[in-house]
Amino acid sequence: MNANTHVLAATLTVAVAWGSSVTGHAQDDSITSSVVQLSVYADPPDLEVPWQTEGTELYYGSGVIIEGRRILTNAHVVESAVGIEVKRADASERFAGKVIFMSHDADLALVEVEDSRFFDDARAVPIGEMPKLQQDVVVYGFPIGGLTLSITSGIVSRVELDTYTQSGRKLLSVQIDAAINEGNSGGPVVSAGTVVGIAMQGMDEADNVGYMIPSPVIRHFLEDVSDGRYDGFPRLGIDVQDMQSDAQRRASRMAPSATGALISRVDYGGPSYGTLRPRDVLLAIDGRRIANDLTVAWPAVGRVDYELACQNKQIGDTISATILRDGKKMKKTIELTPHRPLVPGRRTTSWPRYFQFAGLLFQPLSEDLIDQTKDVYPDSLSYAVVNNLVTKERREVILLSQVLPHAVNRGYQDWGGETVRLVNGVIPRDLNHLAAIVDRAQGKWLRVVTGDGWVLTLDREAARRANGQILSEYGISEDRYLGPEPTPARSRRKRRR
Repeated sequence: MNANTHVLAATLTVAVAWGSSVTGHAQDDSITSSVVQLSVYADPPDLEVPWQTEGTELYYGSGVIIEGRRILTNAHVVESAVGIEVKRADASERFAGKVIFMSHDADLALVEVEDSRFFDDARAVPIGEMPKLQQDVVVYGFPIGGLTLSITSGIVSRVELDTYTQSGRKLLSVQIDAAINEGNSGGPVVSAGTVVGIAMQGMDEADNVGYMIPSPVIRHFLEDVSDGRYDGFPRLGIDVQDMQSDAQRRASRMAPSATGALISRVDYGGPSYGTLRPRDVLLAIDGRRIANDLTVAWPAVGRVDYELACQNKQIGDTISATILRDGKKMKKTIELTPHRPLVPGRRTTSWPRYFQFAGLLFQPLSEDLIDQTKDVYPDSLSYAVVNNLVTKERREVILLSQVLPHAVNRGYQDWGGETVRLVNGVIPRDLNHLAAIVDRAQGKWLRVVTGDGWVLTLDREAARRANGQILSEYGISEDRYLGPEPTPARSRRKRRR
């Protein structure tokens, strides 16, 4: 998917609108009592004003009852929820629900309803197998503006690793040859009485194209949270390039029949750090031979991006790698420890982290911030797109996102969007380190050097004296939120669309 894809959330409806009817397809009427509609009151944080929220709005979504008296739906349906009401498709009463687990990576969430009456006469729908190309599927949900259940159909037309709009991560995705309008979030995609996918997102510039989260990704999520904690999908923490150049292969001392991926970078502190090296050729991963175009063969799927072999594992598992190093073939074992790139994707924290000093607002660079901040300088985009690997010096890229006007910062009030290179001559490893540098600063001046080499200088003592006044003037309860649990007060503002 690309920038023209969209998650299927809408203020007035989040339901299903497929292009074809169920005529000729195997409809399972026993699923009906297990499909639910969710009414979600959401109050998301404001990234540009990270100490407050945007205000409460009502959204609707779909879901399905699965084993353990849980409701499976999309993460983007229930994110930032301050209240959830759940209604079964065959009933009229609404029950209170709450989120128990959420994966923004996979755009999946589990909701529970404590009142046992909600589940009377409703069966748990099992999770099925990976759907095959051209397989017929039936979709259940609530179409735009509708209060009754819609049951429609589609055909599996493509299977590949693709970008999930919710998180920006590339995971296994299934394309459906049927239209998905705004809505349908969380609606179950069913075949042979089992859930083979959850409707996820559509494409703006194509007719009869929609995407679902397939059952292997659902199973990974459910297995992950079975221990009471969500860990996410593993990464190798490397960057690779294809080996389709004959000269490149010969220079790497590969046999004529060998194929693989050339490792160009290894993320500092990542799972592969200390095990793999730049210029190694990754020949196979988890026993699957890597082609020169960076794909592996996968049963019932075909050729897919080699990263699926890693994503198929859980955090804490190990994975084998066969490499060619200086012409010698060797096997390595990699422990898949928790790791994220230098510039993380979307929705990676429950509350936006920030540090404010003398009106200077510092935030970690993320895809969320890039998407929502008006002024992001080219060096910020370079870190996100080209240099998105952790180094010894940097675990996060810190952005001077804006300057809150005050006499103490006069001359810099139009600054914003620049990356921070140095604070008093020190490279800030992450936001916590930057805050510590400022807190412990000595001397007359506080100097911040941006990514483009510009220097911002403050009178350190005057800045400290002004800080309390700035907090009061701008209604900021705390000068920082460094994580992990949110504490800021909610905004009293209300928003409309």
